[in-house]
Amino acid sequence: MSRLKQAEALLAAAGQWKQRCLLDGGSLFTDERLWTPENCEQLRVHYVETVEKAAGESGDFYEKLKRQLGPASPEAKRLWAEMTWAFFLIAKDVKSKTKRDRIRMVWEWSESPFPEDHPALRDDVLTGCANAGTGYNTHRWREMRFFVSAMVDWFSASRRKRGDRLTDPSTFADWLARCEFVQKRQFPHALLFLLFPDSFEPIVVGDRKREIVEGFARLWGETPSVDSDDVAINRRLLKIRKRLEAEYPEKEIDFFQPPFVDVWRRGKALPIIVKPPPPPPYDVDLALKDAFIPAGQFTRILDLLEGHKNVILQGPPGVGKTWIAKRIAWCLVGRQDSSAVEMVQFHQSYAYEDFVQGWRPTETGGFTLRDGVFCAFCKRAEEQPDTPFVFIIDEINRGNLSRIFGELLMLVESDKRGPAHAVPLTYSSGKGRFWVPGNVHVLGMMNTADRSLALVDYALRRRFAFEGLEPAYGTDKFREHLRRAGVDGTLVDRIEKNLTELNARIGDDRDLGPGFRIGHSFFVPGDLVKDESWYTSVVETRIAPLLREYWFDRREEAENLVEMLRR
Repeated sequence: MSRLKQAEALLAAAGQWKQRCLLDGGSLFTDERLWTPENCEQLRVHYVETVEKAAGESGDFYEKLKRQLGPASPEAKRLWAEMTWAFFLIAKDVKSKTKRDRIRMVWEWSESPFPEDHPALRDDVLTGCANAGTGYNTHRWREMRFFVSAMVDWFSASRRKRGDRLTDPSTFADWLARCEFVQKRQFPHALLFLLFPDSFEPIVVGDRKREIVEGFARLWGETPSVDSDDVAINRRLLKIRKRLEAEYPEKEIDFFQPPFVDVWRRGKALPIIVKPPPPPPYDVDLALKDAFIPAGQFTRILDLLEGHKNVILQGPPGVGKTWIAKRIAWCLVGRQDSSAVEMVQFHQSYAYEDFVQGWRPTETGGFTLRDGVFCAFCKRAEEQPDTPFVFIIDEINRGNLSRIFGELLMLVESDKRGPAHAVPLTYSSGKGRFWVPGNVHVLGMMNTADRSLALVDYALRRRFAFEGLEPAYGTDKFREHLRRAGVDGTLVDRIEKNLTELNARIGDDRDLGPGFRIGHSFFVPGDLVKDESWYTSVVETRIAPLLREYWFDRREEAENLVEMLRR
């Protein structure tokens, strides 16, 4: 599709204009009704019918325009100001300040205060996304003559008919091609992109579109001759885009950036894309190969996640919650596919704006509304409804759940999925509704030894199934893993004896309990030499500080346990 990243804010504003003005006949900047048949007719009488005569008069465009619109009502003048906003919206070769100044000037002819702080007048909206060229300004009087005439015809149709046109790109394009004064104009191309960015390009020069179509036709060995009909050219251009999107799925398709611009301007071939091999398949047998969790528990968690949609793995530090979570996710997806798995970590500063949606600063100094990580993840999942998607949340109980999830806390429930339960988002301003797709699964992780946490939110308890993970000391799998890693049998016995005794002491402690035990991952060796010095290092640098934190008010007891581990 044609939605360039730089045009996100612009297209969001264009969507508002489409609904509020072209469909509802209201106003973009105020609550009044400006886009009406009566106001459009006034502009036709006072501008279209006098523009040829005004061409021979003295003064620049706006000096003439002020005289032409003099007899028009204040509402008609404010309508022209909003039409000026729409006319300049696409042009990035006109500065945002210049656009704002021209809109303000016409608006103030109506002797009404200008809505300076309106979101549609921000720099990130007015920055533009296409070079309109000098002709766009030079022939502005002709472009606006077309625009006014088109709007007179547009508002002669019923709201239902306007709605039909605004929901179907082809129907709108066919109507546009029949409008008066449409020949050789650039603004019709801008209109198509602003209203239907998924179907039309941000290109306002018809000849440029022809050059692109001809260039790619030559590249692909197709007939280079192009029909002069703008509708046919736009359709061919859309086919080119869809083919390029399929061949270059990771690249934003911009016909004015390499390598695509080199095709139609210089006749170069596109670079060959070597597609990476598909992710390898993944199943329970592979997952259990190196896991210490019992096979029955692993499959139970997998079944829970598939059916209930939301599961939390809880346990003491070091029981492998993160390690297991990724493998459960891969098993559910059926392959070791990172594109279908996302992982975040909650903390006390994590917010709705990070997770769902929020305003973010732009390079131009303005702000733009951007999806948070979960919202973007759900949209990706919606595009592949047959693939399970797993969203992993580490330290899920460290965040303020109500503040992070907001209205989504209801939508993650397994029986509240899909469009039937869609809700408007906090910052959406009524534009569209959001839902969690049925193929999204949420897998949380919770450290039961975190003293900084209050009781788990009951809202979380109600919406998630909970599964506990245990330390693996004393299991055949853990012993076998240490032996395969090169740990001496005597040291294996020592690790199991000492850690089993330590965990029993922790579990029986009235101030701690089983949730504070020491997990086996502390002694899952990496590439280090697995000898006495390795064991001592783990005890002194990782476990001893933890025990001293556990018994911060009973230091002697902590030191006795550390001494027990040293033996």
